[in-house]
Amino acid sequence: MADQQTPALHAFRRSRAYRVGTLLRRLHLGLTVAVERRLHEAALTLTRSQGLALLLLAEHPGASNAELARLLDVSPQTMHQTLLRLERDGLVTRGPHPRLKRVQAHEVTAHGMALMERGSAVARVAIEAAMDGLSVAEQETLLGLLERSLAGLSEP
Repeated sequence: MADQQTPALHAFRRSRAYRVGTLLRRLHLGLTVAVERRLHEAALTLTRSQGLALLLLAEHPGASNAELARLLDVSPQTMHQTLLRLERDGLVTRGPHPRLKRVQAHEVTAHGMALMERGSAVARVAIEAAMDGLSVAEQETLLGLLERSLAGLSEP
């Protein structure tokens, strides 16, 4: 099959912009796979979305389903299912919201907190292993560059 790229598309694919986007996406996917593999090896059966929901609940105790969905950029239905599984497994509890009568507030249980702490330690090791090829100074430089790039986006 003949190459159907236009000059503009060819130039884009060779640009720094395309390379940055592609490399960041590959890094994100690679880190996700590495972390999930290490979690599985450690017999921690949390999904990525469950782990992130627990982490956010620890940072925002009493958050509602809608608040958590906004923070994780998922649909309220997806967050509802995640919270139901976490509640079923004894990792979160829910009760009436202190201000909103029709809203449920969620809290991480002691068991959920212990599981999240174990999982975060495993994730940290996996991510640090991916950065082993960089010196500490290079890691700090990378973090600073990524933070500056994020600050340049018009939306979070």
